[in-house]
Amino acid sequence: MNGMPWQDRGWTVGNVLRWHAREHPDATFLIDAQTGVQRTYAEVAVRSDGMASTLVRRGVRHGDRVCAVLPNGIELVEVFLASLKIGAIFAPINPAFTPVETGYILDHAGPRLLCTSPALLENLGGHGAAGVLVLDGPDDASFTVGEAPTADQELAPRDPGLLLYTSGSTGRSKGALITHDNLLSNATEIAAWLRLSATDRMACIMPLFHANALVIGVTTPLCSGASTVIAERFSARGFWPLVHHFRPTMFGSVATMLTRLLAAGVPPAELRRDSVRFALCGSAPVPIEVMRRFTAVFGIPVIEGYGLTECTCRATFNPVDDPRPGSAGKPLGNELRVVAADGSGCAPSVVGEVVLRGRNVMAGYFRSPEATEEALAGGWLRSGDLGYLTDDGFLYLVGRKSDMIIRGGENIYPREIEDVIHRLPGVREAAVVGIPDPDYGEAVVACITVHEGHRPTPASVVAHCRQHLAAFKCPTVVHLLSEMPKGPTGKLLKRALVERFRQRTDDPNLDTGGG
Repeated sequence: MNGMPWQDRGWTVGNVLRWHAREHPDATFLIDAQTGVQRTYAEVAVRSDGMASTLVRRGVRHGDRVCAVLPNGIELVEVFLASLKIGAIFAPINPAFTPVETGYILDHAGPRLLCTSPALLENLGGHGAAGVLVLDGPDDASFTVGEAPTADQELAPRDPGLLLYTSGSTGRSKGALITHDNLLSNATEIAAWLRLSATDRMACIMPLFHANALVIGVTTPLCSGASTVIAERFSARGFWPLVHHFRPTMFGSVATMLTRLLAAGVPPAELRRDSVRFALCGSAPVPIEVMRRFTAVFGIPVIEGYGLTECTCRATFNPVDDPRPGSAGKPLGNELRVVAADGSGCAPSVVGEVVLRGRNVMAGYFRSPEATEEALAGGWLRSGDLGYLTDDGFLYLVGRKSDMIIRGGENIYPREIEDVIHRLPGVREAAVVGIPDPDYGEAVVACITVHEGHRPTPASVVAHCRQHLAAFKCPTVVHLLSEMPKGPTGKLLKRALVERFRQRTDDPNLDTGGG
């Protein structure tokens, strides 16, 4: 990583791609896991130039939004790079969204052009876009017809390049504007922290409409001259064959993916997995027991980090050589503080809100000045996450401010209870939420899923918690579920659990058998 010119300010994403295409044109950059098609840096540069020319011919100009409803694949990445080359703002949308959900983003983003595939076109409705570009696979002429655009010579690093819509876990989804400098600074810091080189290869199994995949799965390999193999979707059954065939050195994930790989068991010996140096995990805290079991079973350490869309992707990462299970790691090229309600800094081990400041923090929310002012008050990004710092600078998260449970005047942090429940044999997932209670303000409710062949009783879960936790922290209700509600990236949706069970808090030994 030493000597990469974009470590300093002044570069855009298109500049970086052109640099690699010139310095090592034949090096592989993108691989399609489904078809095996590979693109070199030079080929991706030419094809994204062709797409950039197509976008210009369709009326896209500097500052316009280009939305994309496309499956994971090389084409989506090339549209992303083409949009940034001409100063447009790329806004990917989950292809699994309903027309209503897609329509909200299209109406809010107001794109000049919407890129999609024939299979997804009928699900889009007539919202928001001035035009639609239907891409019929990697051989579509839109990638190959036209000369390289010149508009990117006018770009500045502070120009927005991405419009990423948040998950909406605390309300209506907002669009975070991510600049070229945000992207390159965060991706470069990640690459340097992980000590990546051109010999590394990412297995991108996360969805490309999400910051995790676009930053860690694509832009970080780009900044290190590495390659990335893109899977259409995550599959526990197909994951180890992908590793065996394409030999990635790392992969990005969420806790749900690790849990499903554990449930699927150790792959046959002929499926080699020794190329993988580590698994990266974020988007939501990973249970300590899941990380320990994954490393013990597969021999692959899990490097947990922390971040949010509003800080591009990652704000912290664990050390590669000595990760601390349960910790989100140390700050990654940005300032990080833990503050009390009045804004004063908290002492080590004292819980407060995590706030961030640095080059990775977004420019603001698109068309939402009030929300921007609230989120960036005083020049610090208020994360809404609660945690504490240790004396040696490691961050530990205890939950969202909105998830904190107040029972009889006592603050209860769900992460602590969830980690205890995960120690029970057979527990696959655990989520603890607070439900309104007329006597204590809130009741502690635990929702769990279990592996096949296990079925702990609610009473045994409560008894286990009482062995490790103060009485006021222990669940008063336990629900055994067949599946947890999750968002499109596999992130658990606690608000859905609150709504589901808010009227069912009367019996501490109630086994709802799936709710």
